[in-house]
Amino acid sequence: MLFRLTFLIFAVLLLFSCNNSSHCYESSETLAVASFTGGGVINIDSILVKSYLRNGIGDTLSSTKVAAVTERAGLPLSLSADSTGFVVFANGRSSSFWLKHTMNIKLISQSCGFAPYYQLVATKHSSLIDSVKVSDPSVDPQSAIRYATNGQNVTIYLHLSTP
Repeated sequence: MLFRLTFLIFAVLLLFSCNNSSHCYESSETLAVASFTGGGVINIDSILVKSYLRNGIGDTLSSTKVAAVTERAGLPLSLSADSTGFVVFANGRSSSFWLKHTMNIKLISQSCGFAPYYQLVATKHSSLIDSVKVSDPSVDPQSAIRYATNGQNVTIYLHLSTP
């Protein structure tokens, strides 16, 4: 009898300890939203963005062949370094740029865990890129949602005139 009572109490406690709110409905992926803009009247024929010094499968961040004046991409920032580099291939030419940042890890929720929050502090670029403008230095898990249709953290102005 004592065994059955103990088993019943244990079963009831186990049933009530299950929590249906353990699903994560918030994004924990942090991406800096960047727009690539061609200078003057020259359109971007094709653009490819890759992480600098990463040659693994799946390191291509954006690859389009659609002609456009502006192209947008979500850029993952480094968790282990204070800067992240990217290589841009546009209209058959390549260049690179770096975003220097600070990072803090913050708890999103118990079910979603932790996510990095970045603060962009400086930029550096090479020849194909005319300039890099930081519009919003705060990069958090909501950046991709916030800038889904309009706006960005960083604008990269490409110098696409004929060589």
